[in-house]
Order: sequence, then structure tokens, then C-alpha cells
Amino acid sequence: MRDPYLYDDVDILKNRGNIKDHDLLSRAEADITNLSMLAVYNQSYKVFDTRTLQEIHSDIFGQIYDWAGEFRTIQIAKYEDVLGGDTVRYTFPKQIKKELDVIMKEVKKLNRTGSNDKEVVFRLERIMATIWRIHPFREGNTRTCIVFAVLLAKHIGFEVNHELFKTHSAYLRNALVWASQGIYSKHEYLERIFTDAILGDSLNEEDVTAIVARNYESIGEYKVKDYVVRPHEHVKDK
Repeated sequence: MRDPYLYDDVDILKNRGNIKDHDLLSRAEADITNLSMLAVYNQSYKVFDTRTLQEIHSDIFGQIYDWAGEFRTIQIAKYEDVLGGDTVRYTFPKQIKKELDVIMKEVKKLNRTGSNDKEVVFRLERIMATIWRIHPFREGNTRTCIVFAVLLAKHIGFEVNHELFKTHSAYLRNALVWASQGIYSKHEYLERIFTDAILGDSLNEEDVTAIVARNYESIGEYKVKDYVVRPHEHVKDK
């Protein structure tokens, strides 16, 4: 069975612009989503749940993909250099909503008291790692998860430097990969950027650039500068 999200004659995601060139689609998607994300960051939500996550994905990608906001219907894989060529075990399509609804119960428990900021950020990082590992959508999960996290953090009273996530998107994605390995997960990399973006603990106003570059250049032994973006692949039914 061919991936139903791809055109029949080329391995490109079907899109509203009918663009069948990979580089051109990547540039168009980046341009559109950068603008749409700015608009979404200015929104506020009273409720943060599964439906809100879908709405955010739809708002970011709705101008590009017909299926924006809809859960993926196929199983996927992406072979990660940071994992030595292995892939994250994403949730099977039929379990996506169920698993999201479970983790959203943890979202409702987040409560900032004024003395528990580090604990809240710690819990938020793990919640977002779980949502990302579920990978609800065919594409666009990282951007959707981060927007959801930023707006949620603002909702409970934090000031968030969301530009940090954008500037270090390669580090962020690889950190999410390592935080999504079940009992083998390593959360310290994702914790670092969440803490810096939300609490600003390690940022020096006099030399932000140098400190950020030092903090986000590697994931363990893996050098972030070597990251190569690859598409998700359809795992065909057996």
C-alpha cells in the first residue's frame, strides 16, 4: 500500500499548492508556517486539551495541507542519526486519541504556585515529550508541540522566549528524539532548552549568543550541526 499522503507519481506530500518539488515545498512550508506561527503565538486558549492541539496544528498548516488538524492514519518511521539509525516508536494510529486524552489529564494538573517553577517546567517537558512521541499528525508535530507548550506555559503565568526554540530547532528536535525512548529516554537535553526558554536560568544578557551556542551544539556525542532533515516514511502494513 502506497502512503496515501503522497502523490501517486512522486514522493511529495500532497499539498494545496500542488507543489511537486521537494525543495520548493520545503521553502513554501517554512515561509507559510513562520507567519502562521507568529499569529498563533498571539492567541490565547482557556483550555489545553486534545482538541486544542488539533486546532493549533490546523492553524499552522491549514494553508498547506488538507489534512491539517487531523490525526495521521498510517504508521510512520524516521531513521535518526542521533539514535544510530534507529527510529522513535511512534504511537499506532488507532491509539493516538486515547493516548493524547490520557496525557492531557496531566496538563490539567499543572499549577504554578510561585515556589514550584522548576517542578512545573520539569513536568511540562515530560508532557511534551510524550505528546511528541505519540506524533499525532503526519507532519508538523514538533512545531505544533512547541507552540502548544509555549502557549500553555504563558497560560499558567510564565514569560517564554519562544525564539530560542526556533533558533535551535535542530537541537530541539534531536532532544525530543532522545526524550522519547521509553525507559531509555534521556531528558537532560530537552530539560535544558525548556528551562532556558521558560526560566532563563543559564542565559547571560551580556553574551546570550555565546552561551546559547555552547549549550545547544551537541546531544551527547552527536553534533547538532550534522543534523540532516529526512522525511517520515510509511511503515507498510504487514
